[in-house]
Amino acid sequence: MNMYRTLALTAVTAATLCAQTPAGTEFFEKEIRPVLAEKCYGCHSSKLDSPMAGLVLDTKEGIKKGGVDGPVIVPGNPASSLLLKALSYTRPDLQMPPGGKLPDDKVAAFEKWIAAGAPDPREDAPMTTTAAPPVKRGMDIETGRKWWAFQPVAPAAQPKVKNTTFAKQWAKNKLDYFVLAKLEQNKLQPSPEADRATLIERASLDLTGLRPSYEEVQAFVADKDPAAYEKLIGRLLASSHYGERWGRYWLDVARYAEDNPTSEATNPPYPFAWRYRDWVIDAVNKYVPYNKFVKLQLAADLMPNTPHDDLRALGYLGAAPIYHTDLRLSKDVTETIFTDAWDERVDAVGRGLLGLTVGCARCHDHKFDPILTKDYYALAGVFASTTAAPRPVANVDKETEQKFMYASQRIFYLSYLSNLMNGEPGSKPEEAAKKSAAFNAEMLKVRDSMAFLKDEHPEMLAYLDSLAKSPKPPAPPRTPAAAAVAAAAATATTPGTATAPATAAAPATAAAPATAAAPATQPVPAPAAPAVARAQGGGRGGAAGAAVQLTRGASELPFMQSVFDAGEFVDGDDPDLTTIDIKPGVPHDMHILPHANVAAPGDLVPRQFLTVLSNGDTTFKQGSGRLELADDIFNQGGALAARVIVNRVWGWHFGKPLVATESDFGAQGEKPTHPELLDDLAARFIANGWSLKWLNREIMLSAAYRQSSHPRADALAADATNTLIWRMNPRRLDIEAYRDNLLQVSGDLDTKTPTLSYDLDAAANHLRSVYGKVSRGRLNTLLALYDFPDPMMTAPQRELTISPLQQLFVMNSPFMQERATDLVKRTDSDPENQTKIRDMYRDALNRNPTPKELDTALSYLEKGTLNQFAQALLASNEVIFWP
Repeated sequence: MNMYRTLALTAVTAATLCAQTPAGTEFFEKEIRPVLAEKCYGCHSSKLDSPMAGLVLDTKEGIKKGGVDGPVIVPGNPASSLLLKALSYTRPDLQMPPGGKLPDDKVAAFEKWIAAGAPDPREDAPMTTTAAPPVKRGMDIETGRKWWAFQPVAPAAQPKVKNTTFAKQWAKNKLDYFVLAKLEQNKLQPSPEADRATLIERASLDLTGLRPSYEEVQAFVADKDPAAYEKLIGRLLASSHYGERWGRYWLDVARYAEDNPTSEATNPPYPFAWRYRDWVIDAVNKYVPYNKFVKLQLAADLMPNTPHDDLRALGYLGAAPIYHTDLRLSKDVTETIFTDAWDERVDAVGRGLLGLTVGCARCHDHKFDPILTKDYYALAGVFASTTAAPRPVANVDKETEQKFMYASQRIFYLSYLSNLMNGEPGSKPEEAAKKSAAFNAEMLKVRDSMAFLKDEHPEMLAYLDSLAKSPKPPAPPRTPAAAAVAAAAATATTPGTATAPATAAAPATAAAPATAAAPATQPVPAPAAPAVARAQGGGRGGAAGAAVQLTRGASELPFMQSVFDAGEFVDGDDPDLTTIDIKPGVPHDMHILPHANVAAPGDLVPRQFLTVLSNGDTTFKQGSGRLELADDIFNQGGALAARVIVNRVWGWHFGKPLVATESDFGAQGEKPTHPELLDDLAARFIANGWSLKWLNREIMLSAAYRQSSHPRADALAADATNTLIWRMNPRRLDIEAYRDNLLQVSGDLDTKTPTLSYDLDAAANHLRSVYGKVSRGRLNTLLALYDFPDPMMTAPQRELTISPLQQLFVMNSPFMQERATDLVKRTDSDPENQTKIRDMYRDALNRNPTPKELDTALSYLEKGTLNQFAQALLASNEVIFWP
């Protein structure tokens, strides 16, 4: 059991505990040991390197000896035993297990056991008289500051290699010398350069996610310009498709999605999240420096002279995942749900931007890394001081903007509470009715206070009005006749079909008006004005159109998912209803919550940066602290932040990062395979203005990147996993690039830049996959099939799986069959099968078939169809794998 405070056992006489009886043994084995094993051993086992509080409960000696201070049991005296007090939840600062109180009969069993002298039949080493050792913790701060990932970065000297003649011929830039030196140390050589056709295909897929055409491949192969490859990289970096490809990589880190896992009353979908996605694509295409790119996502609204269009970047926080919060729950439960949301933000920033598992310090100091619990709550306070709300696209003055954002939040909550009390009054209907009326009156008052928007910004006022959903009066009891009609309708329902709601079956009489339906707690406005939720905006925009129309999953209303500085406070003064107070401009410093228990708050912690990365006082004093946090990430933690993103970019280029644990640069993570290379690239990345474009070019112009991906027996024997980078890693395309290329080779890809987002399952959707809707509640079938990451959390990488369902998709899905049909249609002008096959190879694989492949195809067509052959061609590894 994780103790909220340090627990230990006093020494007790052997005679007291050794008075074992058969009945006592049976009772322990039946009632006590199973509970200890299920609820306690996870944190208090002798098998752990550092049991929590030094307390071991899985051995007889351990339960006798105790922990670091204070008794837990007094044999024969349950009332004096802290263990029983912890199990009984009688003290808010001492409640075990932390996941919830044991059933009363289990607690009673422990009381009976202690009263009987706490007999323990387990046999192990005799009890020693030495005190329990101090609890082992992770690295202390001073030791942590010496950790490799926290050291400053500086350009390294070019490594010396043994074969200087070969190096001069092979190396294209500085990074190649780091790779070659490591290969030489392991008696290996790099692979030959890939052929020109492979290079253009690899580079095009890498930077744009699309293959070049057959004609583009042939032109590049025939180009005799020594700088042809360098010019190719320049052209691809200048393509608008570059932002679509590399923006999608970042969206994995940013856990981008357009809804929430349940999308209920208090966490509906995000109809404007697509504007954040489009901002990411635009920012990558505009070569926004990485440090500014990140700062805008954390604090664009607080940065001076920020173009209004860049406020879209705040969707990083404004469309972050949250869970539904039923405000009839207790204050402790509600506050725990809110702290879970703040925890997610800490994790996203910690692992996504700094490569540190800061979230592991939520319950106690990090067990491995130099991250203190107070550091965790210092960062959590930043996000507890930040409230998400829709922001108008119109560039209104800041005061009006803040009033609108606050009003949208306040109206949303009041509408929810008013409808909740009206629709589900519980056991106090009269009191609930009064509360509902009071909430509704305040809601209308807030809405009316924004009437000044009517003339200049009617769309903003209309939006607020759409949120102000007054509850409908409860329907009177049904008449017997109406009840009989409803029962008859229910009986007549065909088995296996959906049953209509009972209210729909009742006739529209004066006694039971048809409009008296149960109120909706989630605001569902008209298509012109979707609703807003606690942290963003809810309601699905758009409606299903004709069969050929693309399915929309977002709203075009002029708003964006965003945030503003306002503390979120949970108010539990009403014993029957929890409310949320949003206080603009008031920061919410958090108390340390031992073991995340909101009922036992500890010391108050000011908002500040991580201690181990800080030089001097980093207490945040400006508003929520978001801007100061963003600055400190690149000032105090710049070396670490640079290493993390350089490692990610390397992994996206090579299919394998230098640090295998991309989001964990701490003690539990892997160390870099090429530490000098990582540090040198990070230092030069900073020196080149945090330019991702520079980093892309530097990596792709290297000889290491240009290597063939073909296996070699000698290298496989020495380094089967290619840790030493002796070849390019062959790997499967991600699902977005795979889908886009299937559409491209069949001549169906629509490369225009749309607004909104679209259902990838819609047959008529031929847009690039980056513009497809991403759902946390119900991930698109194709995305889920091919390892799309869970957008509930920042994703370090795509996990590769191979499943029969993928093969069934390739063989049987309408999508693949349509691509095959359209690929064949591209050859309609060809007079005979031989030229049709040639052109299908050119369209799908950017090359001509070999004589053997041509013969095989012609033989196949003696019994099979062109469509079947085209589908087999699209199912080949050459289509789905990088060259």
